[in-house]
Amino acid sequence: MLDVVRLDFDPTIALVGLTVRLDTLALAGVILLMLSLAALGAGRMVGRLEGGTEGLAPDAGRLRRDDLILIAFGAVPGAIVGGRLGYGLVHVDFYRPDPSLLTDPAQGGLALTLAVVLGTLCAVAVALLLAAPISRWLHVASGPLLVGLGLGKLSMILGGTGQGQFSDASWATQYVRPGSWGSAGAAYSALPSQALEGGLVLLAALLMLLVPLVLRLRVRRWRRIVRPGLAPRREWLILSGFRRFLTALCLWSAARFAAAFTWRDAQVAGPLRVEQVVLLVVFVGCAVILGLSGLWHLRVTRAAARAAAKRRADADLPEPRTAFRTVQR
Repeated sequence: MLDVVRLDFDPTIALVGLTVRLDTLALAGVILLMLSLAALGAGRMVGRLEGGTEGLAPDAGRLRRDDLILIAFGAVPGAIVGGRLGYGLVHVDFYRPDPSLLTDPAQGGLALTLAVVLGTLCAVAVALLLAAPISRWLHVASGPLLVGLGLGKLSMILGGTGQGQFSDASWATQYVRPGSWGSAGAAYSALPSQALEGGLVLLAALLMLLVPLVLRLRVRRWRRIVRPGLAPRREWLILSGFRRFLTALCLWSAARFAAAFTWRDAQVAGPLRVEQVVLLVVFVGCAVILGLSGLWHLRVTRAAARAAAKRRADADLPEPRTAFRTVQR
């Protein structure tokens, strides 16, 4: 027997008289965790992003938690449409004769990349209708999004979905018990693409959280005592406002792109799969928007600094003298 990871469990469980898949329960828990993290972030968010709340209402810098549910539900239609379009691109040979089959929910599945993109656009549209602060919502949603995408991929292990190429590598997985597994040929050892992607995405989330903290570390020396400390908090441009969400999308697309080399999908452009091509477009698009936004922010900041310097210079000028003429009568 090959030295692989053998998984021996039933993918379903009996719950209150119903048969429920383990991966479905896990995914529901992941969604609940995402919403909870976003709600906590919304409660802590104050008007420190992209300017304060000076001159505004006391609650102008806070995010309404009741808007979170509406925005989350608003993302669902876009995610479904994007998922079906992405699935159609992956299986274009099957859907080309009859594209109307894409509207049949009983046939086929969803692809994740376009689901995330169109779901985000729909969520932003709902936030616009609610007059919600979109930049701050995107800032708050960046962390929960990466955590949810990573844990969601790991939950697929419970259903045997997302298995990669067949392999006898030592880290390959094999489902030894018969059951309704999500991948074809689950009884054969294959690379756990879903676990690889989930781990890489969670690593990206951890890096986005820890790197700014590590860069703040300082070592202070007092006589012979050395103690660590933290420099004052700094707002990194790519980790503030909507740019933080774009950074999260770039990290996620890079992690998914790397994991996709282990997929079973057909190669369409050299060694690349269809979803990898879409991921490249997403990565480049987000990077371009980040770059343009950074240049615009730098331009506005410099203009504001020049205007402030000019006001200070004008304030230091002496008052102009007024010539008076005395009229003798």
